[in-house]
Amino acid sequence: MRYILTTIFISISSILFAQNMTQATDSLLHLLNATASSEKKIQIYRDLADISIDAPDAKTYLLKMYREAEKINDKKNMLDALNDIVTGAIISYNKDSIIKYTEYIKKIATTEEKERLLPFYHIRIFESQCFSDQKETAIKEELNLLDSINDNVYGKIASAYTMGFSFYIHGQFDKALPHLENALQLTKTIPEKDRYDYQRYITLNLCFTYAQTGKEKESIKIMENLINLVELKYKTDYEKQRPFYKIELYLLQYYSFMIGNLPYLTVEQAQDYWNRIQIIGKTLTNDLDRYNYYLCANNYYSNNRIKKDYPRAIEANDSLIRIAKTLAPVNLPGLYNINSLLYEEIKDYPNALKYLKISHQIQDSLTTDAAHKQLNELQVKYDLNALNNEKTMLEIKNKQTLLISLSILLIIVISICTYLYFSWKKEKRMKMELKVLHGKAQESEKMKQAFINSICHEIRTPLNAIVGFSDLIMNEDIDAEMRREFPAEIQKSTVLLTGLVNSMLEVANLDVSEEKLPCEAADLKDICTQEMELLNKKPGIEYILDIAPESMIIQTNVQYLTQVIGHLLNNANKFTEKGCITLSYEADKQQEHISISVTDTGCGIPKEKYEEVFNRFSKLDTFVPGNGLGLYLCRLIVKRLAGEIKIDPSYAEGTRMVVTLPIH
Repeated sequence: MRYILTTIFISISSILFAQNMTQATDSLLHLLNATASSEKKIQIYRDLADISIDAPDAKTYLLKMYREAEKINDKKNMLDALNDIVTGAIISYNKDSIIKYTEYIKKIATTEEKERLLPFYHIRIFESQCFSDQKETAIKEELNLLDSINDNVYGKIASAYTMGFSFYIHGQFDKALPHLENALQLTKTIPEKDRYDYQRYITLNLCFTYAQTGKEKESIKIMENLINLVELKYKTDYEKQRPFYKIELYLLQYYSFMIGNLPYLTVEQAQDYWNRIQIIGKTLTNDLDRYNYYLCANNYYSNNRIKKDYPRAIEANDSLIRIAKTLAPVNLPGLYNINSLLYEEIKDYPNALKYLKISHQIQDSLTTDAAHKQLNELQVKYDLNALNNEKTMLEIKNKQTLLISLSILLIIVISICTYLYFSWKKEKRMKMELKVLHGKAQESEKMKQAFINSICHEIRTPLNAIVGFSDLIMNEDIDAEMRREFPAEIQKSTVLLTGLVNSMLEVANLDVSEEKLPCEAADLKDICTQEMELLNKKPGIEYILDIAPESMIIQTNVQYLTQVIGHLLNNANKFTEKGCITLSYEADKQQEHISISVTDTGCGIPKEKYEEVFNRFSKLDTFVPGNGLGLYLCRLIVKRLAGEIKIDPSYAEGTRMVVTLPIH
């Protein structure tokens, strides 16, 4: 009967506590509506979040707390609210929320706060990944991040912890232990105000690792340190500031661990922790927390070293069975089996057999259900795969059709573009050719106009002289002796005019084509000798024919080559008053060409005029007789003979004209 009363008492206490929490929530909401102070609203939202810590409303209240703190730029409370939101997202492993609110924290936190918080989030996220069927992915990513983790103490703690937990999750507890011990040791080097979260979290997992490696005494010792650490933190920071902070949830977990190691506790320690658990049990409303409470009760009563209380253990186990039916049905076979063993200990064999049968029946049922569930899942997967296969095949067919259509369209587009490109190129080429022809036409027109102007100017001078002197001959007023000089001047102008007309005709004849002139074998020695003899010698000038005595046979046009040499000699004779004029040639057998040079000691030609003198009607000295076509005509002839004519820039005593012609 007293066992039933105990259960009723605990149930009534839980109901009363839940009612008290509901009343507290209503009171806080009423107070919230009645205040306009942001500071008070922040505290109320903090309390409401603590009350509903296991409910979805907690995040809502924390967000409101954050926004209220943001209004008054209270970064401490903003960070506090965001920290709890991120922690909740990590526990449920909500990746979107983790990323979103971590970014909020990065924007408002100082560099020091980010160095402390982000590595702690990292180890919590890593652990959540490992528990959410992403173990291998999480460990692989962690290994890739080892080199990039910050080299400060927080980064080292995170690196050591994740390495240790990687071994722990794979059941390699001996390998995990030194890394977790190193992580805990490193927490002692960080500032005391930042130490709590790291030590609480690492110590708890280190405690479990000690227990798994058979070091129960060490695990109990550090668990006691953890309990003292949490209780001290609560009394100094939370008890007054956060009256609704549920420290009991953490302490129940720690006390449960101690009760689970009863053989290694003293009798006083076991009784003390059980009393603490009973006090917490009166306030529990959550099924999961009550489940943990009854597990402790079952363990305490069935393993008590002074006196084992099997009836109470059975009572606690019955409570576990009731909760497990909704919370964890998969645990029912084990719980019924425990009841069977407990009844066996008190010699109640009928009930032991009864619960053992129930255990096997539920186990068979669960196995059958699991098999059916697995079969249904496989059927669903098969149907889904079949649908996906059909969908994939349809998509492939549609893509093939689309690809063929696009290919045809692409070919058409490429063909059109190619046609347009070549049409454009053709049009562009025609425009360029038209532009060139137009330019040539304009140039030709300019040359024609310049030619006409030059001809008119050059012809006018001898014509005027002929007409003028002819008129003067008929004029009887002029002295007869003077008139006898006029026929000579008329003859001179006539010769000049005739030479000009002949030169223009030669230019016109040679300028219409670029084809090579007809050539025949000729003796260059005879040509040079003849032209030197025909030259009108001037006193005071030495005329030198510097050629070899033997004949020099080349393939050339005798008429035009004679004309070139004659022009060059006449030019040299015209601009030389003293010194010498030399005509020579030199054959280069290897290069198969011959160089003919006419050298004088006259006034010379400025270097900047070397090209200008070969232009049509070019005269450097307008007072010297001549039509300005001689050198232009020479270049035309030499070009038609496949040769080259130029002025030797190295000769400075006058002018040296050099004609280079092929021998064959």
